[in-house]
Order: sequence, then structure tokens, then C-alpha cells
Amino acid sequence: MPATAKTQKGTAMDYLAAPRDSGIVKSLMASIGYEAPKGGRLPAGVKYDTLVALSEAFTIEDFSDFTSSIIGRVNELQASRRTSRAKLSATPESVIALVKAGRISLDELKTQLKAMES
Repeated sequence: MPATAKTQKGTAMDYLAAPRDSGIVKSLMASIGYEAPKGGRLPAGVKYDTLVALSEAFTIEDFSDFTSSIIGRVNELQASRRTSRAKLSATPESVIALVKAGRISLDELKTQLKAMES
């Protein structure tokens, strides 16, 4: 959990953080038999242990169909997320600098300019 106050430390589990209202972490833990008591916390280390077990399972040949399914679904979810793209600044100099730096291609710039003319 990320720190919410200057005196509070974040935990190493930030990478498994998800909006609480999504219920995704709770659902994942429940699907493998772990539930926190009402108002309580999951057993110590269970999220980490789950990631270790999944990591190990992904390397077992008998689980290749499972692994392929997970990879496919993650790819689908990632494809639907917004990607960061270079944003054009208001000055011609900044646009030229982006092209020179390789952050946008000249073809992409031409396409955007053509779209603006339409």
C-alpha cells in the first residue's frame, strides 16, 4: 500500500495494488481460498506467496495452456489501455525537436497535419 502520510512507509506490495472498489485482489485471493475476516486483513504474505506460486506455475510445461491463456488476456487488457504518446507543443520549434529526438516520426507528424487540414 502506498504511504498516505509522511510518517507512514509504503509497502513492497504496491505492485499488487488495485482500486479497492474493483475487488480484484479480494476476488483473486478468494478464488484460491483466502479471505480476510470482516474488517480484517489477509494472512501475512499471502499475496506475495500467490505471486511466487503463479510465477512457478508459469514455468511448468503441464500448465502451458494456462500460461498461454493468462498471457493472451493480459495482452488484451494492455491493448485496451491508453498508451503514452508524445504530445505536440504549441511551438514549431518544439515539434521539430520531438521529431529530431525520435519521439514522433516525420510520417506521424505529416499524418496529424493532414488530419488538421480536413
